[in-house]
Amino acid sequence: MAQVRIGHSLSEGENMYRSVRKLSVQKWLVKNNIPCSLSKVPNIAILGSGGGERAMVGMLGSLSKMGEQGLLDAALYMSGVSGSTWCMASLYEKANWSSDMKQIKVVAERLGHSSVSLKDKVWKLKKYHQTNDNFSLTDVWAALLVTTIVKKIDESTLSNYQTCHDQDPYPIYTVIDQDCKYEHLLRETFFELTPHEVGYTLAGAFVETSSFGSIFNKGVLTTPKPEMDMTYLQGLCGSALADVEVILTTLKEWLKVGENMKTLKDHNGVQLLSTMVDLQLCQYTGCDHAPLLQTANELLEGKMGLDGSTLKLNFKGKNSIDQNKEIHTVTSALCHSFFDWHKDLKDSDFEEVDVFVKTLHKVNEKLPAHPLKGASNAYNEELLKKLNDSVKREELQSHDGPRLILQALKLYNNIIRGEDETHLVDDLNDLLKGKKMESGRDLRINKDEWVKTDLKSRKQLALGLQLDICKSFFSWFPDLKNARFYISEFVEWMLKSIYAWGANYNFLHKMNASDLGQRLLKRKTTHFEDAGLLENSPYMSALRAEREIDLIISFDFSAGNPMETLTETAKECKKLDISFPAINYTKTDKDFYVFKGLKKAPTVIHIPLFNVANCGSELEAYRDKYRTFQGAYSPEMIEDLMQKAGENVLNNKEKLLREIAGIVQQKWFSVCVSSSCPVAHAENASITLTQCWRSGGVASITPTRCWRSGGVASITPTRCWRSGGLASITHTALEEWGRGLHHPHGAGGVGAWPPSPTRCWRSGGVASITHTVLEEWGRGPWPY
Repeated sequence: MAQVRIGHSLSEGENMYRSVRKLSVQKWLVKNNIPCSLSKVPNIAILGSGGGERAMVGMLGSLSKMGEQGLLDAALYMSGVSGSTWCMASLYEKANWSSDMKQIKVVAERLGHSSVSLKDKVWKLKKYHQTNDNFSLTDVWAALLVTTIVKKIDESTLSNYQTCHDQDPYPIYTVIDQDCKYEHLLRETFFELTPHEVGYTLAGAFVETSSFGSIFNKGVLTTPKPEMDMTYLQGLCGSALADVEVILTTLKEWLKVGENMKTLKDHNGVQLLSTMVDLQLCQYTGCDHAPLLQTANELLEGKMGLDGSTLKLNFKGKNSIDQNKEIHTVTSALCHSFFDWHKDLKDSDFEEVDVFVKTLHKVNEKLPAHPLKGASNAYNEELLKKLNDSVKREELQSHDGPRLILQALKLYNNIIRGEDETHLVDDLNDLLKGKKMESGRDLRINKDEWVKTDLKSRKQLALGLQLDICKSFFSWFPDLKNARFYISEFVEWMLKSIYAWGANYNFLHKMNASDLGQRLLKRKTTHFEDAGLLENSPYMSALRAEREIDLIISFDFSAGNPMETLTETAKECKKLDISFPAINYTKTDKDFYVFKGLKKAPTVIHIPLFNVANCGSELEAYRDKYRTFQGAYSPEMIEDLMQKAGENVLNNKEKLLREIAGIVQQKWFSVCVSSSCPVAHAENASITLTQCWRSGGVASITPTRCWRSGGVASITPTRCWRSGGLASITHTALEEWGRGLHHPHGAGGVGAWPPSPTRCWRSGGVASITHTVLEEWGRGPWPY
């Protein structure tokens, strides 16, 4: 029976996969003149950032050229966020896709010329509705919209990858735990999904992939549930792009061409559904709602709301927030009572209508807290005014609950407007004094940290604070729980909007795990969302210590500042005490950056999608052409974007090879320096070719130093002896190396060491090495 695994070690399946893959990587290294023992094979991870269809197509173009140029076989891992996971899922449909690269052409052709019919999308959504206990907007997004972008419904599962991808990099999909993000449980926020296990990357809690979504109690499987399919997984990973307006537009199309909907288009119930969808869309598009109100009220005649009152829409003299509230109220009543009002549609022949009603209900849950498109500042201003007026009207000015909500909203509004908000931090901390979250954590703002935080982070913190307050509001102020105050309704709306996405059974429910956030262990369900909403590149999956990643090759397809993912990751790593290279740069328009890792930090190669090398003077035009939020790309756009992404690989192939060779050298050198070698420790094996001196055709070094070429100390202390101030090599060892019997650095080497006896001369019992050989070694990587 499946059980939860608490611990940081890699799964047995992943370890086995690594062992097989490393053999392939070693062969690739030898083929590229970077001989390396199996134990020194570098762990290289390819990362793909988020960025919607731009990221999917850009990743496809990057991997295409990585494969063509023979670079893809160097990678042990491949990890993605958001749009890059759509590319990964499309490629991993085919077993060992990277061995012939044909799948890339298949996917590119599909993206440019295929489509999924609405009938098939609705069928998929119906299936999700039937099988998913935690049906949410993620199901809607995956079935109706993600399939529109990736042009396929994929019903395979991630655990299927376990045995059919031994020639491909090990895939890691990433999301974040939404609840933990809002609870500020940073270490528990990062979540990964692999073919063998899914779980909390940094916190160390995992479950078998095939059991993710099943019900667990105290770490033991109690009720098995079907594993999520790859279509849903892509919807989960790419939910940052989910837009209620887009979903509503798709619902409108569904009403026009759905199998049941077409035959029922004149039915009062279906007409009412259509009218309410149109009214919700009007809140985004600003269309004239007058004729829709008249139609809706005619269809609502005689209908009663959930509170027993007569349902009627009246927008006269009301602002957008009150209009939104009325639409929400009527839609809620419609979805709740639809089949009581229209019993003739309750027949099983009209199952599509049932799925539509439940889908609209889920969308409606999200709508009240969603700001108007293009007018979020105005919306917030209206919301604040509405709440202020209601507090005065309901005589709650002296009540700490409403005051707390108002101050939190003012804080967010002041940040948006660019006004000073520091005095509000003090006011909020006074109101929060003694208030604790359900986890037991004190809720307050650290003012010293707040002052040092950038604008983006302040916005995120302020929004998180609103949600934190709403989560605990009724436990702090129970007297407001059953009162029908506007402030209470606002709190309920906020909470509904939080939990509209990515619902899943929590496999850590009721576990005894002291190292994990206790709030996490109490939840029966948890909610996952696009990792790009926190960090737009999956660095944390590569920085998991047990994976021992030496080199990260990061393809960045983000909009905006091309260095932001790096700088944000560096900040998170500092908070989490994770080693990460220093991010120092002067220009932001280059195509290739290298940030050297020190100590335990991996080296990071950062490759932004658009740059001066592949776009020239059209850099900004390309950034504008391929936006994150836009319709599906044309075949011409797909071809163009793949070419631009591929140029980043072609233009930097030699640099990539050089960095990989450097990592191999670095791994050997780290072993030499960490050994008990007195020479290595004496002066840190620091001499280079230019620091050597030559006498009579002999390259000599002082006995306190080991010889170094290309940044690598090449001779171990056990094979050297000192004589006359020279680091010398015995005849026997030299002759054995010349015959290719073994390496000067122990067993496990590949091939013969370069110098042969005929290229050396002997003098005074010392085998010395000629200038020519020394210089040849200096130009190339060492063979171990």
